[in-house]
Amino acid sequence: MNYSFRILFVILFSFFLGIVNSQQFKFSENINTSPDYKPYLCFSVEGNYILVQKKIKSSICDLKLNLFNSNLKSTNQFDVKIKEHVFVSMRQIFNKIFLFTSKNENNSTLLYVHEFNINNGFINTKQIYKEKNNGGYTAKFIISKSSYEDQFFILVELPFQSGKNEDIKLLYFDNSLALIDEVYNKLEVPFESKRDNKLLVSSIGKVYLIKTFWDKGNNFFIYPLGSEVVNELEIKLSNRKIAAIDYFFNGENELVIAGFFTSQKRYNYEGYFIHKYDSDLSLVHKNQYFLSSNIVEAFKSAKEIKEKGFGLDKFRLSNFSLDANGNHFLLAEHLTRKEVKSVNNWYSKGLLVIKFNKNGNYVWGCPVIHKQTYVDIKFLGAFKLNNFNDAQYFYNSLENINLRKGVPVEYGSNNFCGTKSISFSSVGLSEKNILRLDIPNNEGMKYAFYPKQLNPYETSKSIFSLLDKDGNNLILGLEL
Repeated sequence: MNYSFRILFVILFSFFLGIVNSQQFKFSENINTSPDYKPYLCFSVEGNYILVQKKIKSSICDLKLNLFNSNLKSTNQFDVKIKEHVFVSMRQIFNKIFLFTSKNENNSTLLYVHEFNINNGFINTKQIYKEKNNGGYTAKFIISKSSYEDQFFILVELPFQSGKNEDIKLLYFDNSLALIDEVYNKLEVPFESKRDNKLLVSSIGKVYLIKTFWDKGNNFFIYPLGSEVVNELEIKLSNRKIAAIDYFFNGENELVIAGFFTSQKRYNYEGYFIHKYDSDLSLVHKNQYFLSSNIVEAFKSAKEIKEKGFGLDKFRLSNFSLDANGNHFLLAEHLTRKEVKSVNNWYSKGLLVIKFNKNGNYVWGCPVIHKQTYVDIKFLGAFKLNNFNDAQYFYNSLENINLRKGVPVEYGSNNFCGTKSISFSSVGLSEKNILRLDIPNNEGMKYAFYPKQLNPYETSKSIFSLLDKDGNNLILGLEL
């Protein structure tokens, strides 16, 4: 049987969250793919699903697009290779899907947009902006994740200039992606050849830039954009350096920023914070907390604490989100390299979840030990599906691969590594539960969850994927 034409199936998973909950998942037929590509995003348009896979290492725009109908039946496929064009982003705006690419030509950087058509692939390719290069340095483009009414925004990082402050432009486009305005700004920070800028658009149409730059540690600033004069607001703490942040707009249109901080001497997580800003960037709420000893001691021995200091080493902030009741959840994960039997594996001790209530006050912090070890990083890490009412995370139990051949039966006949869900009590106690994966008519194929939601900007449904061990086969999944 050709895997590409496997029949559609629907399976049920059971999650034990104190009481038994049943979640329904729908899965596509198997799709032959390549380990050189990884799942990037999935869009839903007119009852269809468009899975985008992006080539991991490519100097040109190189994508695979797989189309599915409402029943997740494969209907079409497009291989997209645009020579001399660099991939910039893909966005779903104005009920259409657009691919943005750039091209260096005649000492200028050109920005193109390509509209996607379900039947014909990309059509209506057009150049929408041009920026002159400077001394071999080119412009970069940041595409906003959302539009406001009939306007769409793109940030232009102007070419690097040594010894000067950073230049940017904010571009305004209408709903046909025609340029209607551009606003130039010079920021009061030194130009860096590699920049970390994030573009945010609020639900009332205000546009902000969140910037990170390195000066004796990470430094974070917020800029309201849209006028030629911008006022910077530094995100800072008393006597501590911020290590990492994440952010979103809540239901009150407040910009909520949370993250972890470190000491002035060591780069490890010593505590966490949360700030809330109104639409004028006035600070309306802030809290700052140190990690408790029970959290740190869950991941470090007394000897490690003595030698390396109090705090969490080699952790990264990976998610900040809301539940249905407005509670805030901050997720950080341990990740490093570890040699196992002469093989340099990826290794994770576990994760930490911090809960704040809807007012931004600390509720609990919960360490979760799981010890993932595997040669391939793509199966490591926890992932979260948006349409659960409460906080629930999933991770692959990769230690099962190294314990014995095959997977314990309790994980299901089709899970090559084992997958668990994590739920939390009202006081922050975690519970790990086995997630069974039993797929009929699979002809011996085994899969694992790719730990990433492929439609992160949607809350009504969650789309994700499963990959086989070698990354040669893929299944698209939908939580109903």
